[in-house]
Amino acid sequence: MPCQNQPSARERAARSRLLQILRGSGLIRATWVKLSRPCGSTACKCAKTRRYWHKSWSISQSCNGKLRRKSIPSRLHDDVDRWLKQYWEVRDLLDQISAEYWARLEMKPQRK
Repeated sequence: MPCQNQPSARERAARSRLLQILRGSGLIRATWVKLSRPCGSTACKCAKTRRYWHKSWSISQSCNGKLRRKSIPSRLHDDVDRWLKQYWEVRDLLDQISAEYWARLEMKPQRK
């Protein structure tokens, strides 16, 4: 049985991956939002019907009880998507590490 103070292989792997992500390209806590809107030009077909409204992507985040939103140009879509996925991976890794410590707390102390 491993010592309580020694991290398990699962915890070491989670910590290692967590450090790789934090040293990498970045992460962001947000949610994708798909927007549809007319451009405003009377010559464009989007002025005639909602079906032709222009589509765009943005991200939104709740910060201090207020919603903030940022439009994402198509050239940055892949980068932002990677940052979002890395944020969720970091959350999962932190949950794994936390579960390891919960398990340590639930173990009965060994008497000497």
